[in-house]
Amino acid sequence: MDNSKMDVELLNQALEAFENETGHELRFLSKNARPSVDATLVLEPQGSKYSAELKRWAPHANLGAMIAQLNKLPAPALLVADYINPNMADRLREAGAQFIDAAGNAYLKTPTLHIYVKGNRPSSDFQLSKKTSRAFSATGLKLVFSLLLEPQLASESYRKIADAADVSLGTIGWVLGDLKEQGYLVDKGKNKNRKLRRTHELFDRWVSAYPEALSPQLDIGVFESNEQAPWKSIKLSALEGCWSGEVGASILDRYLSPSTSLIYLPKDRLKDLVIQHRLKRAPDQNRNAAGRIKVREKFWTDKFIVGGSGSGEAAPDILVYADLIASGDPRNLEAAERLYGRIENRLKFD
Repeated sequence: MDNSKMDVELLNQALEAFENETGHELRFLSKNARPSVDATLVLEPQGSKYSAELKRWAPHANLGAMIAQLNKLPAPALLVADYINPNMADRLREAGAQFIDAAGNAYLKTPTLHIYVKGNRPSSDFQLSKKTSRAFSATGLKLVFSLLLEPQLASESYRKIADAADVSLGTIGWVLGDLKEQGYLVDKGKNKNRKLRRTHELFDRWVSAYPEALSPQLDIGVFESNEQAPWKSIKLSALEGCWSGEVGASILDRYLSPSTSLIYLPKDRLKDLVIQHRLKRAPDQNRNAAGRIKVREKFWTDKFIVGGSGSGEAAPDILVYADLIASGDPRNLEAAERLYGRIENRLKFD
């Protein structure tokens, strides 16, 4: 089943479930009214029109990305998903993000109507076959990350791309082929004719997939520092590492005052970091408290990050953005939006 058919099936199921559960009707009005809008729906009889974002397989790890995408749509926006679990439902409601799903769960709020349904389980007869995408697997995400950092890399030889992205040579053909099939790469058969396209959508998909498919594999551990603000004294560039998340945003934009710490570091430099700054493993409880530092393995090389980072102490901007979004924290989502314009200008989103 191709993606367009799955989208139609998902939308129909969600609209039917919403009506059965609430007695209200959301009617399909138009498809792709704008490039960023999957569909336009109208709530009857109120007449409220919604810009709909269709999201199959909406895992909890992607919640921040989903909220950020909804915030970019013409208001009011509506998430249409296959299934929203109760915890996600509460977090979406807290963020003011309206949604419906194929199980009948929903949150809609208008001046005259307030609907909130959670806890319905998906029916056993509704299943969407999930097609594995090499481009958005863990290894594929590493390659796409490098291409987003330096789009001109797409026109280089397979060997040079593999070296820059720090992935195997055999990975390149599979991932580039998948990107081409999905419309994110133009490839006329010669290196110099390869070019990324639909970079806006490609970036959004990378941000959405990263916390689910790649970042969990990178976690090294959480450590304690004796300092309440360890980022003020720890200089990571000497260890080939960098700050992401809130600290990275504060370095790149000088807007956010950090309260949590996230480091990307080569595994073989972890011992140096721990010894030099007298860190110790943090207990499982209160792992987000002040003075605690989350460490992830650095998964890229520094060969092509000049365009994507404003400081040797900060991670590339697209990674800082992704980590802010993945947190789901409203304060971080606001900081991410400030970075978005910088990223958009650099990548020249099409």
